[in-house]
Amino acid sequence: MKGMKRLLILLGAVGMTVSGYAQNELDALRYSQLDVMGTARYSAMGGAFGALGGDMSSMMVNPAGIGVFAKSTGSVSLNISSVGTSAAYLGTTSTDGKANFNITNAGFVARFRRRRGEDKQWAWKAFHLGVTYNRTANFNRNTIVAGVNNNSSAIDPWVDQLNNSGTAYTDIPSSDLVPAGEFTNAYMGWGTFLIDTVKGSTNRYIRNVLPSYGESQRVQEVTKGGMGEAAVSFGGNFGNALYVGGSIGIPRLSYEVQRAYTESGGSDSITSFNSFTKTDYLQATGTGLNLKFGMIYRPVKWLRLGASIHSPTWYSIGEKFKSTMVANLLNTTYTQSTLDGAFNYRLQTPFRAIGSLGFVVGKIGIISADYEYVNYSLAKFRSSSYGFNAENASVRSQLNWAGNIRFGTEWRIKSFSVRGGFAIFGNPYKLGFNFDNTRYSLGAGFRLKRFFVDLTYSLNRYVNSYEVYNTDYTPLAKVVTTSHNITTTVGFRF
Repeated sequence: MKGMKRLLILLGAVGMTVSGYAQNELDALRYSQLDVMGTARYSAMGGAFGALGGDMSSMMVNPAGIGVFAKSTGSVSLNISSVGTSAAYLGTTSTDGKANFNITNAGFVARFRRRRGEDKQWAWKAFHLGVTYNRTANFNRNTIVAGVNNNSSAIDPWVDQLNNSGTAYTDIPSSDLVPAGEFTNAYMGWGTFLIDTVKGSTNRYIRNVLPSYGESQRVQEVTKGGMGEAAVSFGGNFGNALYVGGSIGIPRLSYEVQRAYTESGGSDSITSFNSFTKTDYLQATGTGLNLKFGMIYRPVKWLRLGASIHSPTWYSIGEKFKSTMVANLLNTTYTQSTLDGAFNYRLQTPFRAIGSLGFVVGKIGIISADYEYVNYSLAKFRSSSYGFNAENASVRSQLNWAGNIRFGTEWRIKSFSVRGGFAIFGNPYKLGFNFDNTRYSLGAGFRLKRFFVDLTYSLNRYVNSYEVYNTDYTPLAKVVTTSHNITTTVGFRF
């Protein structure tokens, strides 16, 4: 049931199913991982704002940060990114890239000053209410994986599946529209004459092409979309020493992937075979709900301690999907397609716990760090029409807890600031897959009494494994994704 699913994916970032019922750990992980995106200042300091606050994106980490705002503030942040991929497969390296433009943050925080009793040391100084939007993930990228395979073909697992099942060819659907299910790929391979029976047998199968290997294999995958969250945050400032806050978040996801897998004739293939291409398409959209609570404590002027907890996000997700197989044999084209598929389900992502530490060096410098705990194995699928027992068991067995580290610093010279930071994301897999996800950033800002502007450059390098069709037949490809981002923020204080 998971075979076709794994054909579609960059591990940790993608996914599609043949039946709509085969969601797995890769879907859970894709919608549970969050990137460091938001305001330019937040991005420049690696997202390490859990103990600092006072930034429009800081409430994503710790909603108590809303209580640090000294004035009512509004801002908007724009991002231009260039995402390039480099894939190594069977000794061949292939590259591709894509650029896109996004609003990564927009919001407004209103500060309500409490005048009565504010002269007391331990009194509520102000209350705050904010409405924000933060982009939390970017799925836009193009990926090409290519190589010459001297040992196997994507047809091989389809042939073996039919042989192991004992399916008679008379039971294979004859329509050009194949039902989605466990045998979809094998049925489409049969319908496009890539698979034939052994002479004289009704249920023993062989490849009808490629008597010897050496064919060129190529995957071209285009993904679009991202995740973002609108939130209403509230909090306050108690004695300029304790800041508390909470938020209600409404995240939204949009994910679209089209993956074309092609094999074309090698030096030893029969003359009747030109090529075949299998194209898979998936579109997923969803809306969720989550809650966040946090606090920041300043025991002395130079030290800030922060803690926050994020509830799971409860998503309602709808998917639409379709697959098509086109084979070119003897200069004749044969086509098979699946029926249009659709499936709705619910996903609960894991909760998050964040501890933060910040040091304030007079009026000239800040050093801060966050540690975030996320147990990805706690993600769960649910549906009123399907049990998801096997899929949830796979999530628990394949995924692990991970610790994410964010570090940032800022130094001021009058109205001008320079910033730097990095983020390291822990490996969510228990074993077997490449994973390395790091982000480095550098930025600057200029602040006047009622106006500020910030500019940041960040570099994100993500290394992961890519399954071309089946690891029992061909090795994983190694994909390195490099994202260059320029973010600018313009804001006003009232």
